[in-house]
Amino acid sequence: MVFGENQDLIRTHFQKEADKVRTMKTNWGLFTKSRMIAQSDYDFIVTYEQAETEADRSTVLSVFKEKAVYAFVHLMSQISKDDYVRYTLTIIDDMLREDVGRTIIFEDVAKLLKRSPYSFFLGLLHREDQYIVHITFSILTKMAVFGNMKITGDELDYVMGSLKEALTRGTGNDYIATAVRCMQTLFRVDSYRVSFVNINGYDSLTHALYSTRKCGFQIQYQIIFCMWLLTFNSHAAEVALSGNLIHTISGILGNCQKEKVIRIVVATLRNLIASNEDDYMKKQASLQMIQNRIPIKLDHLENRKFQDVDLIDDMAFLRGELKKVVQVLTSFDEYENELRLGSLHWSPAHKCEVFWTENAHRLNDNRQELLKLLITMLEKSNDPLVLCVAAHDIGEFVRFYPRGKMHVDLLGGKEAMMRLLTVMDPNVRYHALLAAQKLMINHWKDLGL
Repeated sequence: MVFGENQDLIRTHFQKEADKVRTMKTNWGLFTKSRMIAQSDYDFIVTYEQAETEADRSTVLSVFKEKAVYAFVHLMSQISKDDYVRYTLTIIDDMLREDVGRTIIFEDVAKLLKRSPYSFFLGLLHREDQYIVHITFSILTKMAVFGNMKITGDELDYVMGSLKEALTRGTGNDYIATAVRCMQTLFRVDSYRVSFVNINGYDSLTHALYSTRKCGFQIQYQIIFCMWLLTFNSHAAEVALSGNLIHTISGILGNCQKEKVIRIVVATLRNLIASNEDDYMKKQASLQMIQNRIPIKLDHLENRKFQDVDLIDDMAFLRGELKKVVQVLTSFDEYENELRLGSLHWSPAHKCEVFWTENAHRLNDNRQELLKLLITMLEKSNDPLVLCVAAHDIGEFVRFYPRGKMHVDLLGGKEAMMRLLTVMDPNVRYHALLAAQKLMINHWKDLGL
């Protein structure tokens, strides 16, 4: 998979604003007369503006050297008007975009001043003008990834926290695509992945994914791309399992038609298994995917006849890994043992369609012994969890066994289920309602379940 694939397909609000700023005419002479900037700053900025080619601009930077950095810093800090700060930052961003090797001029001056090169810019991240904030993100990203001095410590935490805040503004923030693009670049560096994950960064990404669901597939792709990059770190892959990341992107996998989005979702799911170094965490990742019906969705995708070799390989990997877990964890013997002990809980078998497809009929074995156990639990158990799982299982039995509705009716299961609709616990009422619907409807698929 290629880094930053199709990052420039969309023209963001940020890019349009940058174009406007570049056309701005600035009378720097007024600031020299009012002594707001020094003559040396004026000489540099005017000379740099007049340079027409990349070679000319490189020559100017070579001649002025540290004076160039001093001039930029003075222009950003001594002139409070947003328009001029915007203009100065746009010059710096264009300068680094033209040649990222120019980050060294900030590093060299920072060494002379015994400070961090990032300290020149961090104060701008709390400005109210969002263009200033996001052009600063763009500059800091280039310095942090392509410079010789990586950002660390409190400065790194501050930048990551600011990016997280930019994401949580949702679609009301015209610059969200710019923040995501910066993350796509920053998350190439492992230490930056860890820093972002440690401030609950996954939550902000899943929030952004939800809030931008009507903004088109490109921003959706870019946000999941950031998730994919994070999951190359084993710690980040483990942390992802404590939230709702798998649930969120599984929903996208079932609804999206764009191949590039499907590819990045499947690649992210693969990383969540492959990058986890602990066998237990690998198992947990697989369980979450099974519970979110990934095996079923992969079967549907197989009919699409994809040409992308990476996607085909990732799908095969996932299918193989999940099949092994399904075979081990959803065996009917384990389910039967759980049922006989009366200790029902949300183990993988209960929510696995493959399990019910293959085993629903077995509840009728030995004169319907296991089905009777489930119905008895509905009638006698006081444990809300047991009642929820038992109600769910009876609903699945009816759903996957052709004559299941009739058998449950004859054994009094329908009446027991109806009584649960009046209990105090809302979870029990919810699962009883779902099961009752399956009992009363002729075609369970009409429920959209």
